[in-house]
Amino acid sequence: MALVFTHPQFRVIVHARTGAISVRIYFPALFLAEFYSQAIEWLQRQQIVFDEKDLKIYSDGSFRIYFKTQLSPETEYLVLIAMLEEQEGRSLN
Repeated sequence: MALVFTHPQFRVIVHARTGAISVRIYFPALFLAEFYSQAIEWLQRQQIVFDEKDLKIYSDGSFRIYFKTQLSPETEYLVLIAMLEEQEGRSLN
C-alpha cells in the first residue's frame, strides 16, 4: 500500500562538514489540489530563495524544493501554515 501525504513535508538539513543550513519542503499532489495558489504565493516571497536546480517536479504533480531563507526556517514554515489556515477559514465562511 502506498503512503499518501496530504500536507507539506518540511525538513531542515545541516551539512555535516560545513554546517550550512538548507531547507527541503515537499508539496504532495493532494495538498496542491486544494492549496496550489497559497503554496506558490509563499514560494514567491522575497524571504524564500532558490534556483531552478533546487526544484524537482514529480509526474503526479507534486514537487520538492530546497531553499534558503534569511529568517529561521521554522518561522518561514509557520508563515506557510498560517497562510493555509487563513485560506481554510475563508473556505468555511
